Amino acid sequence: MSDEEKDTIKRPKALYLYHASNSFATESVFQFLSYFATRLGASFVQLGWMSALLNLLPNALQHFWGFVSDNTKLFKRSTWILGASILASLSFFMISQVTTPDELILLVILYSIALSIITPTWSALQGDWIAPAKRGTVLSNFHIIGGIFGLVGMLASAYLIYIDNTNSADAFRKPFMLSGIVTLVAGFFLTRVPYRDPNKIPDLIVTEEIKQTYSNSFHAFTKAQMIYVFFMSFIWPLWAVLMIKKVGATNLELVGLSAAGAVSEMCFQPLVGRLVDRVGPLPVLTLSRMMFVFLPATMVLFPRVEVILLLQIFIFGPAFAGFLVTTSAHILDLSPNTERAAYFSYFNARVGVCTFAGTLVGAYLAHSIEWYTGDYWHAIFTVYMLSTFGRLFGTGYFMRLKSPRPYPGSIRILDRLQVMRPPWQR
Repeated sequence: MSDEEKDTIKRPKALYLYHASNSFATESVFQFLSYFATRLGASFVQLGWMSALLNLLPNALQHFWGFVSDNTKLFKRSTWILGASILASLSFFMISQVTTPDELILLVILYSIALSIITPTWSALQGDWIAPAKRGTVLSNFHIIGGIFGLVGMLASAYLIYIDNTNSADAFRKPFMLSGIVTLVAGFFLTRVPYRDPNKIPDLIVTEEIKQTYSNSFHAFTKAQMIYVFFMSFIWPLWAVLMIKKVGATNLELVGLSAAGAVSEMCFQPLVGRLVDRVGPLPVLTLSRMMFVFLPATMVLFPRVEVILLLQIFIFGPAFAGFLVTTSAHILDLSPNTERAAYFSYFNARVGVCTFAGTLVGAYLAHSIEWYTGDYWHAIFTVYMLSTFGRLFGTGYFMRLKSPRPYPGSIRILDRLQVMRPPWQR
């Protein structure tokens, strides 16, 4: 029995140190970027472009960086991540000094370039050190560690916002400075990770026939994700406006709601990891997508802090835990060892383009409705309900997917739904 099968692979501590510190850095500010923009006076359209570019550029540029990560012998994967971390750190420092939404959008572009290098390279680097049979468990452990330190980052931001004692844009400047420092430190941790040749790692995909079967499954999975995120992203540029203008949340409440979701997600990670190893990533991801369907409708029908807090804890947390573990695990299942970064970049690029499109559609649709009716709330309500129906439609595509790799168990409710589908959808 190989090391891959027994999971006797000794993963360097530096991998966990990087993930912990990077999670601290990103979670301390990333979720609050739209709040910062809203406090700066950003419109629906400006929020839409900021969110859209943040999804398009990191993903569209991954084609190039994924290829570089898989094929270059000049630098290790960790070296590319270090360089990108330096660029990301610089962008965070500069964001802390902006005074207008347009300045913020320009620096989001700079950060997006850094993220396009980090995302596929880090996913591939993780795959180099994880045995196929334990991907669910190991990835969940990574996310638990990330969740803990991400929560610490949120609490640090909450403290900095609390001592500021205002509901202005200035409250978010110190968290961005802190994030810049930690991002820089995180990149240097990976310099201690030794090179692991993917060509010497046992591969599940060993023949051209198997590769084609797995490739077909990968493309079907990518298509399903593209359709779902197009509708899911409708609401993203409107979230901050909903929370600040309609719900009336303070800066501290905004941080607290994000922290509640993070704690919930972290608590569900061990269960999700074990479930993925038992039934595979695809059924868990499908269940996660089903849980996300009715979130937008519930938020606009009951726009209260208490309701959104309950949604964060009992719906968003477990659903997001399922999404985080399963997406990476499923792509690792379907990709050859030597092409991991390329597969991740292909997937992320196409999903990113659809997210870009969906975000702009949501933003411009809200802008048009607000202009026509003179009511921002009517605009938000309409777009949120459209996102709900779109997510319901997109879930159907996940129900059609089959994993080519067998797993010992299954989720009974999904098996029953598969049988209940009309014949033309099977």
